Amino acid sequence: MKAKRKKTSSSKASSKKSAKRTGARTSVDRCSVDVLRAQAQALKELLSLHKAKQAFLSGQPAADMNRLLSDYLNVILSLTGTTAGTIFLREENELVFRAVRGPRARALINRRLSLSEGIAGWVARNGKTCVSRDVAKDVRWSSRISAELKVPTVNILAAPLRIADGVIGVIEVLNKKNGLPFDKTDRELLETLSGQLALDVAYVQSLIRTRRDAERKAMQAQFSMVLNSTLDQREVRKRAMEAATNLMDAEVGSLLLVDEQSNELFFEVALGDKGDQLKQVRLKMGEGIAGWVAANDQAAIVNDVANDPRHFKKAQNIIQFVTRNMICVPVRVRGRVLGVLEAINKRDNSLFTEQDLEAFWMLANQVAVALENANLYAELQETFVNTAEALAAAVEKKDPYTGGHIMRVVEYSLAIAKHLAVPLPDMDQLRLAAVLHDIGKIGVKDSVLLKQGKLTPEEFAHMREHPVVGDDIIAHINQMHKVRRAMRAHHEKWDGSGYPDGLRGDQIPLHARIILVADTLDAITTDRPYRKAADLQTAQEEIKRFMGKEFDPRVAEAFFRACEKGDITISK
Repeated sequence: MKAKRKKTSSSKASSKKSAKRTGARTSVDRCSVDVLRAQAQALKELLSLHKAKQAFLSGQPAADMNRLLSDYLNVILSLTGTTAGTIFLREENELVFRAVRGPRARALINRRLSLSEGIAGWVARNGKTCVSRDVAKDVRWSSRISAELKVPTVNILAAPLRIADGVIGVIEVLNKKNGLPFDKTDRELLETLSGQLALDVAYVQSLIRTRRDAERKAMQAQFSMVLNSTLDQREVRKRAMEAATNLMDAEVGSLLLVDEQSNELFFEVALGDKGDQLKQVRLKMGEGIAGWVAANDQAAIVNDVANDPRHFKKAQNIIQFVTRNMICVPVRVRGRVLGVLEAINKRDNSLFTEQDLEAFWMLANQVAVALENANLYAELQETFVNTAEALAAAVEKKDPYTGGHIMRVVEYSLAIAKHLAVPLPDMDQLRLAAVLHDIGKIGVKDSVLLKQGKLTPEEFAHMREHPVVGDDIIAHINQMHKVRRAMRAHHEKWDGSGYPDGLRGDQIPLHARIILVADTLDAITTDRPYRKAADLQTAQEEIKRFMGKEFDPRVAEAFFRACEKGDITISK
């Protein structure tokens, strides 16, 4: 019986040992399964990352640098068993948060960290991996951002993104799950991934630069064509600002011109709703960053405007616009500074670079040539108009009762055109046609032109020849074709009852229809030998009575709007 009990006891012990071995095997098996699952998941994520990377590198529009970094970061967090992390890319002497995971991640995207700050800064400066098992005791740790966002940090593993040219960024992961410290395996894994990521980032950045350079060259060629397609000074200046904004990928652009009389800079192209107020702001030569650029004939890249001693805060306060960074170049021709071109606030919170400056100089040179051409054209045009005005005034002096008639018709015509339902694109042509509309009266006999009483039928027929005479006078000037047509037709009536050609409706040039209303208004509201001048209300009533008969209804409506807005008044 005792032997039997011993056997039973031994059997029980053997069973316990067997159960222990079975439990151990089960635990090992479970551990192996977990490892296999983790490895399978990691393999899946790496394959997914590879596909995403290939999609980007093949130039598919749906992929971009941020997506690539985000996918990389997701895989890195999964493989290192961490809850949060960041991929920084280096710009000048700062690290930019480009991909972030963890609490308050959105608040960190595109924020900047100085290379002198924190563990990430230390890694970027030294090009070495850092394992910090307790950041509270690590002198390299900066708690500023963590405290600001109220994100507790226990431990950190950070590795540099290093290529042959140096460190281009940093990968940083923190707070390993279950409170475990980072070990040698984690370090080796992160260094392997950071090496691959560095190559991918460098390659993608190279692609981006190549594409950007190609886009800029195409953009510059397009801007050159656009800038040189017009000689209108205002249009050139507007397009220059648009070109500055688009080429530099900036939020806004501005063009300041030099007032040579006062030696000041003024905002020719103003920004936003506060544009009129900004146009009142003037910078003394040397004042503000733009003034410094103009005075020194040098370009400036300022990536921290708030701390630049040259910053002129008055303009910023007026438009309530925060200027973070700017690039500024002089616009000059033959050694003379015409103005300053600015691009303000690089998009995506990035910084202006030397490559930006090179492209901006090329644009400034194009703008300078376009401005100079427009200025020369404007001077020639003004000289021509002044000559025409002098000639017209000489003719006008023959008739003492029409003194000032020409300039009043010019003023009324431009005011009417301003209120047309469809804007008139060639106001300068209208102005010139209005100046010269009566130039043909130089061929009218003084006995007819200055006659005090009613004209005979023969005299009236002679007077009606002046539009044809005016047409003949400038017939040899090819560039005056549109002006000639308006001059010849300024007595044509909407219903076809006018002269000299009996044109009707839309057969009559629009400029001539406008001048007819303006000419009629002045005839009614000025003294004549046979009657006294009437007031503006009487003239409106008369024009309304013949609207649709003598006058184009659309032009007449524009005339009424000009009167209502106060753009046409009659001074006694």
